[in-house]
Amino acid sequence: MKNKYMMGALLLGIISLFASCSDDNDSNPTLIQPTEFTLNTPEYINSTIDLEKSTGLELTWSQPKYTADNAPINATYEVQVSPTNSFTVSTDEAAADESGEKVPDYAVLSNTTQKCDISASAEEMDKALVKILKWTEADVPAEQEMYVRVNAYILEGTNHLNPVASNSVKLNVKPYYIELKDAVPTMWYLVGNMFGAKWAGTKSIGVDALPMFLKPNFAYDKKTGAGEIEYTNYFLTGDYNDKAEVDGAGFKILPASFDWEFSMNADAATKGTIAYRGNGGGDGGHIVAPEEGYYTITINTADNTAKMEKYEGDVNDYGTIQISGSFNDWTDTPMLPYNTEGVKNHAWYYVMDVPAGETAQFKFKIAESWDTSWGYGAEDGAINMYGKCDAGGKNIGLAEGKYVISFNDITGAFSIVKL
Repeated sequence: MKNKYMMGALLLGIISLFASCSDDNDSNPTLIQPTEFTLNTPEYINSTIDLEKSTGLELTWSQPKYTADNAPINATYEVQVSPTNSFTVSTDEAAADESGEKVPDYAVLSNTTQKCDISASAEEMDKALVKILKWTEADVPAEQEMYVRVNAYILEGTNHLNPVASNSVKLNVKPYYIELKDAVPTMWYLVGNMFGAKWAGTKSIGVDALPMFLKPNFAYDKKTGAGEIEYTNYFLTGDYNDKAEVDGAGFKILPASFDWEFSMNADAATKGTIAYRGNGGGDGGHIVAPEEGYYTITINTADNTAKMEKYEGDVNDYGTIQISGSFNDWTDTPMLPYNTEGVKNHAWYYVMDVPAGETAQFKFKIAESWDTSWGYGAEDGAINMYGKCDAGGKNIGLAEGKYVISFNDITGAFSIVKL
């Protein structure tokens, strides 16, 4: 049974979250400890799955019985994978063991859900196998058994209450070697009237979906990439119509999947508030400022919370910002504004394609003068994907690839997202 309902809070010795069904009779179900639930056998069970050519493996399961009458409940589900069907020590537990005695035999995938289905990341599954079995590039077998199960729990703060694991399903996969390194920080994208004015259709990063900024000096989670991202600029306000829309001013924020079911919207069409729609929640209103002015939006990508706060610092008007570097013989190339035409703007972006085998160096500057410029790094050409620029500063380096380079002339922050 899929959980399609918003949940309310209930204190029963421990605090647990329950669904408010449309036919709620105000009776509060009592939480019990489930003993089992079923991970369904996928249709591809007899196939050999090429993990390198797959994006996600679709999994579905039944709802654990957390109440005597099996009322819908706000359970959280995570996917676990093991090459041996042993789920004793996770990769996280082994990494946290300072003695080094714990050896991992399973891994927990980063994405969770509160529905009874998920598209589990094939790349994360492959990384789990490489990490647990300690493969080198020459060691990867042509085929490998992989066992998958789902673990359910009630999330209370950071505590996982009343956990219960499903049965495991054995899959046959074709793994590949992937270098294990820190996860790329999680990114969200600004869309809508303030940022390109395109709502429908496929989103294109650097065209109608503009990345927020990675936060200078922030320590992002090495496994998941979770942390805080932010955006400071001038925002408009306006009045909502009966569809919770604001012409010319409203916007929303989308995750990297560009799935509207998991967007950030206004909380009940209230100006200056931002709420996460995730897990099938209702579509909220367009986000607008309480009043026109400068604000900073901050998203915590670990718990999907967000806030919009008034920016109180000084703001200089540079007109436009240029990017100058080895790619244009150190001449001026105008960066594009985040805000739509006619709105004050201090966040800028440029899409750069560095050819294979080459590197680039660049800086940010005002038009037709080097009197005001910004750079970053310990030395010219050092590659950094985000930070707070120094006046003058060193040339920023960039390896081959295609990127969206963003710069904020209020905060001095720059952030680079690889396409």
